[in-house]
Amino acid sequence: MNTKRFLFAATIFAIVALVLAACGGGSAPEPLNITLHALDIKFDVATIEAKVGQTVNVTYVNDGALDHTFIIEGLVTEQKITAGQTITFSFTPTTAGTFQYYCNVPGHKEAGMVGTLTVNP
Repeated sequence: MNTKRFLFAATIFAIVALVLAACGGGSAPEPLNITLHALDIKFDVATIEAKVGQTVNVTYVNDGALDHTFIIEGLVTEQKITAGQTITFSFTPTTAGTFQYYCNVPGHKEAGMVGTLTVNP
């Protein structure tokens, strides 16, 4: 009789494990790959959406004649890029919320070189 109970319990455990695995079981979301072009005094992408724990891979292309940067305070350190240059960098948001990204070259943020990152739970 104990063998039947053991097999029943083992079967239930296996089914629960399979269901949890199929639901993702808390795994991280797939990485988000974006290309962001810096034009003179604007970004070509004004909004980015990501999830908490999602790695965001950025290919940052400077199509302008001026130098530019990319920064998200508390999340992405300043990434500098010269005219004609392309760089890549990654970050992973750990909290939900809305964050501003901008170019930190004097006058560029004030001229409107900003965007919004929305991080969903």
